[in-house]
Order: sequence, then C-alpha cells, then structure tokens
Amino acid sequence: MSRISVTASATALMAGTALLAGAALAAAPAASATPAAGAGPAAVGGPARGPHGLDRKVRAAADRLVADGAPGVIVMTRRGGRVSHVTAGVSDKATGAPMDHRLLFRIASVTKSFTSTVVLQLAAERRLSLDDTVDRWLPGAVAGHGNDGSKITIRQLLAQTSGLNDYTPDPRVMSDPARAWTPEELVAIAMEKPPRYAPGTDWNYSNTNYILAGMIIEKATGRSVGTEFQRRIFTPLQLRHTSYPTTDPSFPGRYVHGYYYDYGDVSTQISPSSARTSGGIVSTVDDVARFHRALFTGRLLPAKQMRELRNVRPVDDDGIVEDYGLGVARIKFSCGYAWGHDGGFPGYRTWTYTSADGRSQAVITYNESKLEYDKTFRTDLTKAADTAFCA
Repeated sequence: MSRISVTASATALMAGTALLAGAALAAAPAASATPAAGAGPAAVGGPARGPHGLDRKVRAAADRLVADGAPGVIVMTRRGGRVSHVTAGVSDKATGAPMDHRLLFRIASVTKSFTSTVVLQLAAERRLSLDDTVDRWLPGAVAGHGNDGSKITIRQLLAQTSGLNDYTPDPRVMSDPARAWTPEELVAIAMEKPPRYAPGTDWNYSNTNYILAGMIIEKATGRSVGTEFQRRIFTPLQLRHTSYPTTDPSFPGRYVHGYYYDYGDVSTQISPSSARTSGGIVSTVDDVARFHRALFTGRLLPAKQMRELRNVRPVDDDGIVEDYGLGVARIKFSCGYAWGHDGGFPGYRTWTYTSADGRSQAVITYNESKLEYDKTFRTDLTKAADTAFCA
C-alpha cells in the first residue's frame, strides 16, 4: 500500500534519519497467540482453537517473518466478534523482551486516514469544501518554481493528485532527525522544486499533501490538529492508547523498539515533527483496528463523504498495485477486497486491512526497516497478509 519507502539510502522516509548505533540482538522467543484484552468471551486464544485453525496459520506466518529477519511481529485478526493476536520475536533486542500486542508503535502513514477523516468531517459540516483551493485557506503557502496553490484543491491533496513533490527525501530532513520542524518549513522544502505534473492529471505519493491538509484543518477550526484528532476520533472511539505527538520523540508508555539498518534502535531518536499529519500518530494494533472498523462501516462520516473517501483510482506505488482514494486504499486479496492504509517510519512498518462490513480485519506490524525490499521477506509478508485477512 502507498507509503513512504524506507530504503537503505534513506531517500524516502517518513521522518528522515541520520542515526545512532543500536543494541545487540537477543534470542527471540517463540510466537504466541493471545485473546484480545477486553474482547469478551468470543475472543478465544490459542493457535488451534480459531475458526479453521486461523491462529495456527497466522502463527506460522509470523514465525516466517521473524526467520526472515524481523526482530518482532504483531498480527491482530478479527473474524466477526472474535479478535485474536499472534506475536513473534522481540520488541527490544537489547533485553530480549518479547513482542506484545499491547505495546505502542509509530503507525506512520496510517495517520493519513485519520487526517483525511477529519477533513471530510469538516466538509460534511460545511466548514470547508473539497473543491476549495489551497490558496483559499493557506494563501501563498504553495508558490514558486511553478507551484500554484490557486490551482490545487483539497480533494487533490487527499487523493495524492496535486503534483506536489515530497519533502521527505531532502537531505536537510534526513541529516537532523532530532530537529523540531514546523509544517511551514516542510512545505517550503517541497516548493523548491517544480510540480511533477498539472494538478489532477496524474498520481504520486507525497507527504507534503498531508502536511498541507493538517494546516488547513487548523485554519478551518481555529484549533490544533491534535485537539481535533482527540475530540473527533480518539475520544469518541475510546482510543485510549493513541496519541499525536508533534515534537517529542519519546513514547507515553511501553513501546516497540524500532530498528533502522546499521543504526540500531532509533525508536526515540527521531522527532515526529517531520511527519505530523502525514505520519505522526502513535498507537496500538487494537486502536488502529478499532478506528478503521468505525471508519469503513460509516460510523465517522455521512454517506456523501464516505463516497468521496472510497472514490478510488488504480495506482502503482513503487511496485505495489492498489486502488487509492482519499487517504485510504483498497487492496485485492484472494478472498476479495480490503480497505486500509500502510505506513513506514524509520524502525517501523505497519499494514492494515478491514472488510467493508468490518467483520474481517488484519493488522500487521514489525520493527525493522532494512527488510523493505528483501524479496523473500516481501513474498512472505504478502502471504501473511492474505492468511491473516482471508484464512
């Protein structure tokens, strides 16, 4: 799914990096399957007790991903009212602490679905229109080198069809991971290059679009994006383990340690200020699944805005073929279609899938960036995703 590619040369990172050496590898424990906390009697743990041996199959898939090189893996699945978790490997190489589905991690570009939801809610409230231009809300922010905010609409920002360049590959972002960036500074970096095409005529994945969307949310509401996330999504859905840090690289609780190539554990080394509304949220697999289930079953948006959200176009994002809408994607599996988004942040990678009726879900997250283009790992990850969503 569409995301920021996390490559060895760090040419397309959610938050850029230059980074510190990491900890030594500890032995990974065996995979485990656990019931969902608070899920009630329908959540049955154990690899052999799920429908059609689902947990057993997911356990085997998670073990393969760890054998392929992932330090640790979490796989959450839903089948109707039954929610289960399989974990494999470690959350912390230095201590050997096992992976745990309750741990916090950086959800990266999955944040885009939250941002798009808030913008669509504002459209439903007629506080803005998706046909408004960027200049209508942020005069002069998109200008120079042929960039023109008077010709780009909010809809094009959310659909990734604005033509704007991505700011994340810029060496200034990558070389100073602890710097507190402002949204205006990030957009200004993107404005140093001409647009890739005329707005609305093509597609490219650009985090700049979602930084601008966050700025528009603040202009339209007069409140911070964090406040809007909290009052519109986090609190109503009781996402108690989800937060939106803007500059603080620490975690507000126990967390998954993320590993970036030879730099090791970078989990608290990178300011989320270079991700913000394009990828700054911290959460857990259960909170992410709860949000997506509410979103795709129509609990957060009226029918008109749901149609906008799911108005997709086929795209090829760095070899990953999918249908992209407004901050969400539709992915074809062996059993049909799933909706979701994925995200990559230095040290973290997450994939989310939800059926249109919310009865089937899968969330997969792991904590190593260097596997991004490992062919064996990607093949096994594709199989794991199909197993978790379809089996």
